[in-house]
Amino acid sequence: MRGFITIPASVSCAVCKYCGARPIIAMAEIGEYIVKCPNSEGHYQTEPGLIDMDDWNLHNIPAANRQIDVAPGHSSEHFFFLNGAIMSLENID
Repeated sequence: MRGFITIPASVSCAVCKYCGARPIIAMAEIGEYIVKCPNSEGHYQTEPGLIDMDDWNLHNIPAANRQIDVAPGHSSEHFFFLNGAIMSLENID
């Protein structure tokens, strides 16, 4: 790719949420720049204008790729509080 600027490692920026590449700065028109993924034109890129790292970071927050089950797996693991004491559901009559 030609006509682009690599972003120094000292500049904090998110990686592309689709492929994990560090973004580059490319010239859009005279005096206008875009922050974009170096691997694909189809991945997110900022609107032409000033270099907008905040917009890039906002749109490249990785989505949660897995859900964590916080519910207990067995009925014996279900507990509740009763007057300050922790009671198992098996002991409830």
